[in-house]
Amino acid sequence: MNHKSHIKNPCTLLFLCLVFLFQSCSEKDNEKCDGACTEEYRTIIVKIVDSEDQPVALDSFKVVNLKNGRDLTIQVEEEVLQSIRERGSYPLFSDKYVQEYIQQQLDINFTGLIEGEEVVSEDYKVGADCCHVYHISGDLELTLE
Repeated sequence: MNHKSHIKNPCTLLFLCLVFLFQSCSEKDNEKCDGACTEEYRTIIVKIVDSEDQPVALDSFKVVNLKNGRDLTIQVEEEVLQSIRERGSYPLFSDKYVQEYIQQQLDINFTGLIEGEEVVSEDYKVGADCCHVYHISGDLELTLE
């Protein structure tokens, strides 16, 4: 008896081709956006304190993309900046950049100055998924001596 297997239904053939195609994709290719994002707005914060655990008020701060030198500093209004200084909590990376860096990771640097002198410089790795930014590495709580 001769047994031959024929796929007669074109939908079955299409399904098998799709299964093969999806199994051959890399893990990054399988990261899909399903549209189920929360409506919260996330910002990664760097908290800076002195040796007595008091908030450090920087005169200015800057965040740059280490790959291309692009300024990623989040601009804030003066009254918000005053609150940031009082708490010593500075914005590092926010959902403002989700669409630009979707499904990517990047290396950034945070620099803070007091009276024109650099008092802090710290490197971070951050990323963005389909909905929000996230912290990968780098100390988010810094103590200045």
